[in-house]
Amino acid sequence: MARRKSTNTPIVTLDELVPSYGEHKESLDALDKVVKDENKKIKELLGDDNETERPQWKVTKSVQDRSKMDEDLLYAKLSAFPEMYEAGIIKVQEYVDVQALEDAMYKNQLSKKMLEEVNKCVEHKEVVTLRVSRIKESDD
Repeated sequence: MARRKSTNTPIVTLDELVPSYGEHKESLDALDKVVKDENKKIKELLGDDNETERPQWKVTKSVQDRSKMDEDLLYAKLSAFPEMYEAGIIKVQEYVDVQALEDAMYKNQLSKKMLEEVNKCVEHKEVVTLRVSRIKESDD
């Protein structure tokens, strides 16, 4: 796959980069809305057809069933049958009630050793978000 060479000169300062980014992001957002709307309309117009051809374009629609078991409902339905437990299909699982743990921590009911062990289980995830928006000009 050939790479397109950029004809733009590199932007190296925030004063140059932020306005450029803002303009490009606004253009992208506007196009994204148009593309999503057109995508929806094409799917509607195709109806039950899954494929069509137009000059220079081949359009293929696929439908996927992304089913997922509702485990709470499943448990509610199957727990009425004792043989489900006997067959090992329904199992009793020990777990940590995080809300109860947080309450105990808040009320200082855990020893220092317990808190040290809890702290070893905390996964830290840093999320960096960038938001660039136009500053609205005042009507002064």
